[in-house]
Amino acid sequence: MKKQVFFNEDPNHFVFERIRAGKTKLTKKDLTDFIDQYKNTSVTDFLVTLNAGNCWYPSKKTDNVIDKYKALVAKDPSAEGLRLSWGAKLMAETYESGLEVHKIWIERLREDGINPWVSIRMNDIHGAAEPGNILNSRLTDEHPEYCRTPYRKPEGYYDFALDYMQEEVRKYYMDIIEEALDTFDVYGIELDFMREIYSVCIGREYEALEVINEFMREANRKINAAEKKYGHKIKRAVRVPATPEIAVRLGFDVFTWVREELVDYITVTSRWATIDDNMPIDIWKNTFEGKNVQILAGLEAMSIAYHRTPRVYRIISLEVSLGACAAYLDMGADGIYLFNYMDALIPYDDRDKDCILNRGRDTLYKIAGDREAIDKSERRNVVTFNDVGAIGTSAQKQLPVSFGERSYSHLRIPTGNIPKNCSVKFIMGINGEVDRDTLTVFANAKKCKPLGNLPSRYPQYEDMEYYAFEIENDGNLPPVTVVEISAEKGRGMAHWAEIQIVPESV
Repeated sequence: MKKQVFFNEDPNHFVFERIRAGKTKLTKKDLTDFIDQYKNTSVTDFLVTLNAGNCWYPSKKTDNVIDKYKALVAKDPSAEGLRLSWGAKLMAETYESGLEVHKIWIERLREDGINPWVSIRMNDIHGAAEPGNILNSRLTDEHPEYCRTPYRKPEGYYDFALDYMQEEVRKYYMDIIEEALDTFDVYGIELDFMREIYSVCIGREYEALEVINEFMREANRKINAAEKKYGHKIKRAVRVPATPEIAVRLGFDVFTWVREELVDYITVTSRWATIDDNMPIDIWKNTFEGKNVQILAGLEAMSIAYHRTPRVYRIISLEVSLGACAAYLDMGADGIYLFNYMDALIPYDDRDKDCILNRGRDTLYKIAGDREAIDKSERRNVVTFNDVGAIGTSAQKQLPVSFGERSYSHLRIPTGNIPKNCSVKFIMGINGEVDRDTLTVFANAKKCKPLGNLPSRYPQYEDMEYYAFEIENDGNLPPVTVVEISAEKGRGMAHWAEIQIVPESV
């Protein structure tokens, strides 16, 4: 059975990507061709993101980038050449030509048989550290006291996030929700709290639970009014962190939202730095069993094992994406949610040829929700980490890990069900003063056959050695593998680990 696939289009990718491809003017065909690439794929639901700090359409009720761009250029004509102005300029000129970009997309999605949504970023702070940045809302620029650390100087990026304990902050975002519902007739609306989930003054998270609950109730009252206006049900969705504990500890009471039927879909996800391959989708599903809510597994488009110094970010590959799809669908996810998997009109020459922007994106669009098709494809389940935490919750990071001298280190790797006709390998990247000939790996209490040294393969790191071990596949492998690593002589450090699954036909 095929599952739903949700696709998120960010607020300015479309115009920036067209500029990167050399376009200086957009036609209606450009707009409809953009949507048509998702027709006859596994994408069932398409989310048009309307805003970052400001709206990216001509909003009348709140700040919008088009008006800010015009005001900026009127004051300083040279600002037209700023990179941040390019996308706003093209969006402004397209609307001024009579093409209502977002309405055209929504209409075309319906024609193509895809459910059209709007997504509202509930606290996007790109640019917030730079006063006057065109991306900033007036709240960010004019009211520094509304940030989540008004009692001290901001220490890092998330300290610039707006504080939902401030009434004016809640009103600003409620106005965005209300105007979006009044402007666009859609299948559903998403409140994206992952941009940014750190939206409460530090130390007031417990107090915030009921404040944000009431915000959610008010949002639902506005959605109910829009349903009467348009004469049809409007679905409600949210994006939240990977575990219920982290969501609640940051002030977002998902339990009450489900109990009061304020949401139809919950997307659980990492934030940006990496896809999280170990989210407890099975726990989410069991927690809300019998409730009228669907759980979506959110896939980010980056894949790293942990934060290294200096930090290295890698765009995901097709095989790693398919590995996550398989694992989460078999855990019971009601669907897959793709975030930052947007189109690229020309290759990214400065990125590895095997990243999904250059190879495999169309394949992923076609089979992300099709479990049978995924089983016919190579997939890789990589050990990553959860890049969102909360004060007092346990850090969810498995790598790097040391091993050796007959002491064992353990890794948990969800893979989903593995057909008998697949070869299965555990691959790890290591360094250290360890005797490679004595490396020992057990998978689910069975010793693995060493296969020797391998060259690195994208998105692996290049500054270590990689070793492969065969996992015997008798057709009864569990959907989650626990690996034990050791060596008889010396000590080593594992910085990368994955399970590679290859069908005979590949």
